[in-house]
Amino acid sequence: MLAFGVAVPAQAAGSDASQDRAVAAEKSTRSSGIGAFRTMGDNVHFSHQVRGNINAHGWWKSLSGPARGVKAKVTVWLQVKRGGAWKTIAEDHKNVYQGGGSGKRAAAAHKCTPYVGLLEFRSVIDVDLIGYPDDSHKKITATQKLGCGL
Repeated sequence: MLAFGVAVPAQAAGSDASQDRAVAAEKSTRSSGIGAFRTMGDNVHFSHQVRGNINAHGWWKSLSGPARGVKAKVTVWLQVKRGGAWKTIAEDHKNVYQGGGSGKRAAAAHKCTPYVGLLEFRSVIDVDLIGYPDDSHKKITATQKLGCGL
C-alpha cells in the first residue's frame, strides 16, 4: 500500500486552495513555484532482502510543471511508538530525481532484536525540491504493528 500527499503551487487567498485542503487531507499548498508533485512512501515493513530488518522508503513524483528536471532532498524517518510518543529509530536522506525505485528514494532501516509481541511503527517523509522554497508539509504513513524488537 502506498501513502502519498499532494503539493501544489501557492494560490491567492479566497481561491479553491482552501476547499481542496478540506476535501483531501493529503493536499497542502506549496510555494515551490515548480509545479505540483506528490510525496510518496510505503508503510514500514519487513525487508525482503535483509532478514530481521524493517524498512521505510520515501520518494516523490512530479505531477505537472518542470519539476521532473530537478532533484529533491528526500528524508525519511522510521519511528516507533514508545510511552505514547513517537521516537525516531532510523533516518535516511538522499538527493534524488522523481520516480521511486532503489536509485530514486531514501530508505531508513532498523535491525530488529528478538521480541515476542507487537510494537507500532510508522514513517515520516519530507520532500524538499532543491533550490525552491518549501513549507513544513510531511507525509506520515499508516501505523503498522510488527513483531520487531528495539
